[in-house]
Amino acid sequence: MFEGLPREYDVIVVGTGMVESILAAACARNGKTVLHIDTNEYYGAEWASFSLNGLIEWTQMQENPKIDIDPQDDNEKILPIGNPLNVFRNVELKWNIEKTNEQTTTTENESTKPITLDVLEKQSRKFNIDLTPKLYYASGGLIDLLVQSNVGKYCEFKLVSRLLFERNGQIDNVPSSRADIFNSNDISLIDKRLLMKVIMNCSSMAVEDLNEEHDIPFIEYLKKQKLNDTLCHLIINSISMVDYNASTKEGIIKAKRYLDSIGRYGNSPFLYPLYGNGEMCQCFCRLCAVFGGFYFLRFPLAGFTIDSLNNQCTGIVSTTGERFRAKDMVICNNSFLELISSNKNVIHRTVLFTNKSIQSSEKEEVTYLRLSAQNKTGIHIIEVGFGPGCAPDGFFLLYIFQESSSENTDEIIEQLLRLTGDNFTRDNILGQLTFDQVDTMSTSSSSSTLSKLIVTHGPDGSIDHDSAVEAARNLFYEIYSNREEFLARAPDPEDIIIEGTDNTDETNNTDETSTTNTATDDTLATKTSTDTEAL
Repeated sequence: MFEGLPREYDVIVVGTGMVESILAAACARNGKTVLHIDTNEYYGAEWASFSLNGLIEWTQMQENPKIDIDPQDDNEKILPIGNPLNVFRNVELKWNIEKTNEQTTTTENESTKPITLDVLEKQSRKFNIDLTPKLYYASGGLIDLLVQSNVGKYCEFKLVSRLLFERNGQIDNVPSSRADIFNSNDISLIDKRLLMKVIMNCSSMAVEDLNEEHDIPFIEYLKKQKLNDTLCHLIINSISMVDYNASTKEGIIKAKRYLDSIGRYGNSPFLYPLYGNGEMCQCFCRLCAVFGGFYFLRFPLAGFTIDSLNNQCTGIVSTTGERFRAKDMVICNNSFLELISSNKNVIHRTVLFTNKSIQSSEKEEVTYLRLSAQNKTGIHIIEVGFGPGCAPDGFFLLYIFQESSSENTDEIIEQLLRLTGDNFTRDNILGQLTFDQVDTMSTSSSSSTLSKLIVTHGPDGSIDHDSAVEAARNLFYEIYSNREEFLARAPDPEDIIIEGTDNTDETNNTDETSTTNTATDDTLATKTSTDTEAL
């Protein structure tokens, strides 16, 4: 099983989630030897994307039995792993359609055939269903990192082309630019000028200019600018995307991030990755492999080896007893430890399988809708379909989640159905996946009680990846405090010069190392994309 796999590395990374994948890529990019493993058979861990059949299998996954490993000597202790699936609770997948239609005739028109589960499963590979749906601010931390590191060449994006918000009991488009505001027939001329003044102030204000005066509630600040209730709701809910109890400082910082992102790649602040968010973890894993990282999915991990004399993590051990040593650090997602067993902070997530968009459109849209009200936590709703390669033509995925769960999922769906009216009804919902995801932000700690063991966290309930990027950057500098560069730009293939190669006969005289690295690059990721349009 482990034939040809070295037993010693600078860094061993356990888990292929976003934080772990960024860290693995950063370490390999700086010349460190990296072993990156996962007990799952897929990349992404909590950030993964699945085909329909893959999702059905995921909902039925069982815990692997634990295997006790004896220490090699009196100084060694074995810290057994926990079950990484414990971060998911109350997983339920139910369908509102039949498994099959036995009465269907062969002469029946394809467009009039009833939709059954068999029909969907036959198109399973056209689905890319996210466990953790996220959007990408065009000027956000992850897009900047993709550009900085040149990882962006491995991925493609679609613009989130439709931003919606609730107004007077209906769904309406968010005016995302100066032109949208002044072309709107629903805002008076005076209100347009007041709204533009506030937007310009938020956009031009530097973070360091914010002081104690901006600690008042954001809603009070907006009222002082003479904005009416509708415009206050528009800014709080759809531009700053904060709750009504947010401070002015928080509201302005988040509004500025939103406004700075508009225009970078189009008339929207958000991007969405082709084929789902799980692709992004694979992109960073690919960079790590290109720079010599070793990958092993379905790794039979039994636990971590501990030097009891120095209270130090020295590496990992497999269920068959093989040891793998880490000289600098072991990086581990906290789902592999028993840190989350008592955590009651969860994110309620829902995925609806539908045969109609929540708002009709002549073109393929990637849609984002945020619902909020006084004394309630904001609700994020993302709709993707055939355009970003996430569902077959004519079908859609509707993701619903909150940053801090406070409302019942059924109540949120009913609220959405009231807003969509006859355009989108319960009959359009073919199936529903619901699960609770443990918010491990509160249980992760970079400073474990063991030295040379760093614990990372999974996704939070926010709409973006900023917390994951910031965590990866901080942990990298904690490991290598001599301030080595974090994810320096990777060279393009045409810029690489291989030492010892005769330039006059470059094609026929490629050294063995070059051949090995090329094979690793080509075979690592199962679904990597070509150069991104946006980047």
